[in-house]
Amino acid sequence: MANNIKKVSDVNGSKMNLGQIELAAIRGVEQGFTQLKMLDVKTQSDAATESLSKADAGKLIVIPNVGQDSVYSLPAPEVGIHFHIVGFGALAADGHDVSFHTNTLNTDYFHGAIVHHDTNQTNQTTSVVFGDGDSNDKIKLDIPQFLDIHFLGKSTTSWYVWGHTASDTVITIGD
Repeated sequence: MANNIKKVSDVNGSKMNLGQIELAAIRGVEQGFTQLKMLDVKTQSDAATESLSKADAGKLIVIPNVGQDSVYSLPAPEVGIHFHIVGFGALAADGHDVSFHTNTLNTDYFHGAIVHHDTNQTNQTTSVVFGDGDSNDKIKLDIPQFLDIHFLGKSTTSWYVWGHTASDTVITIGD
């Protein structure tokens, strides 16, 4: 991918020779571009229960239009492990819920906040739902129309959580 640029125009239009430092910088940028990787995407199956694994961390995880209420369990939290989960439901809300649980209920917890947009309110209200970090181990989205949620390992017993959702019913983060 080496380029053959030896001269450039300055702000006045005059031609200038590139020095070794400038050429090295250009080559460094070119080499960096060859190292870019396509985003890994994992589409979850349409199952009633499914467990995410540490191997899924760092990927964009897509929740499909589920055909039943579905529960996705996170692995045991580790500092720095990250899950980014998106879902966009059906073309119309079809009566199926999506939930996220910690690996070990009553031992691992969610700490953070999710912004929820209520789509059936006349004024289209928005609210923030909080996880307290010391007892909340379940997140439930009733008939989600959209979700974009991040989980980041805070410790060996807690996940940071943030993102946003949209549906007719405000999500819950609880015990």
